[in-house]
Amino acid sequence: MIGSLDPTQKKATVIGAGISGLLIAYALKKRGFEVTILEASDHVGGLISTVQTPYGIVERAAHSLLVTPEAREFFQELGIELHPIHKDSRARFIYRDGKMRRMPLRFTEIFRTILNIFSKPKIAFASATGSLEEWGNAYLGKAATQFLLGPFVTGIFACAPKDLLASIAFPNLIPASPAISFFYHLRNRKKSPRPQMMAPKNGIGSIVLALRESLKENIRTGVQVTELPVDQNIILSVPSSSLSKLIRKVDPHSAEALLKVRYAPLISATCFFNENAFLKKPSGVGVLIPRGEGLRILGCLFTSSSFSDRTADSSIVSLTVMIGGTEDVAAMSLSQEDLIALINQDLNTLFQITEPAVHIEITRWERA
Repeated sequence: MIGSLDPTQKKATVIGAGISGLLIAYALKKRGFEVTILEASDHVGGLISTVQTPYGIVERAAHSLLVTPEAREFFQELGIELHPIHKDSRARFIYRDGKMRRMPLRFTEIFRTILNIFSKPKIAFASATGSLEEWGNAYLGKAATQFLLGPFVTGIFACAPKDLLASIAFPNLIPASPAISFFYHLRNRKKSPRPQMMAPKNGIGSIVLALRESLKENIRTGVQVTELPVDQNIILSVPSSSLSKLIRKVDPHSAEALLKVRYAPLISATCFFNENAFLKKPSGVGVLIPRGEGLRILGCLFTSSSFSDRTADSSIVSLTVMIGGTEDVAAMSLSQEDLIALINQDLNTLFQITEPAVHIEITRWERA
């Protein structure tokens, strides 16, 4: 999202009604701006939406978020009830050597990782052009990069560490001075409350619904903007390809660069099972799958184990599977039947499933 805001002019036009566009329009309206939101499609929220099925909630994209004290106030303002993770279901796993493990590194690998952190402080702070994989291999070591950093990054961005610049994806890893130590980061973390992982009672889509209701008089859908408006205050909150078209006359160099931005393709599949379908019932937040471990899925969220009110009743178990990413673009071409077969096969490996899912809801995002 980019913008040029003159606070003396109390009018603003927001191009794009995804979650970012809605949020900034809401903030501007609160500050007394007369806001107009222009959206090309017939709906708002972008990728964010929640579907209610007879079996329970299906999230088309994100299923939870990290809530700061400021965010908590915002949700209270919108009238959105938040649910924290169940106290007894906070375990997070990484799959290695055929098992879900809370710590996937072997003892010798843990020792080498600690040794790397303290013996290579200068290498730890990669240059602005270094990939996250280069940073991980230098600072953590290859094992920690493959089995900790890799799955973590894939779970967030749906791409491998080699595809990300360390300075952009995690700017705090690249401080202004290399003298900053590991202990400095620990000390700084204590200054503010740690964000808490939570989910709205009625799904992430309730955020979009609340913002839409608050901004209903300001939103104009079905409006295809092909050139930059001449208004004083313009905020652009659109995908890079659309942004490129809007600015190509005023900034052709940036417009060309924007066309090179890569988006990760991703498939999200919400699966509903009878609770007696598992020999090993999922418990915790979820499991991430490092590449090379024999499973094609990127990870699995234990949706009903993590949060309340995710299923129609307690006899149903809900899991959300992620497939694809930048390293498995071919997954997007799988037929519905092949995709369901893949999901059942990998989930069976993880949980020893005795009967198939009663329902699977699949969402494909070519540009997630």
